[in-house]
Amino acid sequence: MRKNIFFIVPLLCCLFACTKNKLIVDSTEIDLGTIDRLNQVKFMNPLVGFIVGGEQFDHPTMFKTVDGGSTWNEVNLPSANEQKEIYGVDIFPDGQLITVGYGGTMFVSHDTGNTFTYVQHTSWKILKDVGFINAVKSQIVGGTGFNQGHISDFINDGSGSNQIRDTKNFELSDIDFIDSMNGYIAGYGAILKTTDGGVHWEFTTAKNDYFKAMCWKNVNEGVAVGYEGSILKTTDGGTSWNVIRNGNDITKKKFHFINVERNADQTIIAVGEKGACYVSRDDGDTWVLTNQFSLRDLRGVVFRDLNTCFVVGELGKLFEVKL
Repeated sequence: MRKNIFFIVPLLCCLFACTKNKLIVDSTEIDLGTIDRLNQVKFMNPLVGFIVGGEQFDHPTMFKTVDGGSTWNEVNLPSANEQKEIYGVDIFPDGQLITVGYGGTMFVSHDTGNTFTYVQHTSWKILKDVGFINAVKSQIVGGTGFNQGHISDFINDGSGSNQIRDTKNFELSDIDFIDSMNGYIAGYGAILKTTDGGVHWEFTTAKNDYFKAMCWKNVNEGVAVGYEGSILKTTDGGTSWNVIRNGNDITKKKFHFINVERNADQTIIAVGEKGACYVSRDDGDTWVLTNQFSLRDLRGVVFRDLNTCFVVGELGKLFEVKL
């Protein structure tokens, strides 16, 4: 009996400490009436936002809000073409919106998502993300199987060639342009950087994870998360990266991060499989696990304002989260 007490007391102390150190967030689930996988959520401004996803081989899904996320309505996308899942979306301040997805499927809008046209990428490959360089052109990244990646140029009105211009021997999953000259790509075992508007891409020093997503405060300061659970931070534009969390450390709890986003101040949120949700309030230097508000995979996250974010994931899950 005495031995059991000595075992139970430390266990209870550990459980209490883990609970005590968690950040308790206020989350509200919003029913969209779908069981499709939701991959990304982005806001154009505090009122207008979009959610994209779908079923891989069957159909795309998109929802739009014009009241800051209080209500969401499904968008009727053109149907006389390939119907495949949407993986990525980007929005330009002038109202342009581009989505990319399975089989090279793309939807383009020039009127804040009121109407869309369909564009078929000539490669018919998996497109993971798209980033606006400026009002005229964008770049698209994709890949599959962790060993095939590609980069394409895209004229935003769909008038130009969208053939693959560069290939890599590793999958590319996320592209962010900070301005018209500087941008970053995250992928399997690497993060790339351009300083000439996407003409050339060079390796940064990031390594040792499948980097799924990034978020950037400015050209030099950014945070990246990996599928093995790593969190990296740079303050010098990727010349060096500080390993905040080593996902390959077997003494740490395993997280599979899928996405990360920041607000306009110092708060950053990372989400992943099985409801993983991690938050930093000091620009990514320290992190704390939140209470688990979902058991499903969380795939996309965005801040509407400083304290409110929306999280999307498997089986049509959408949460409004107050931090």
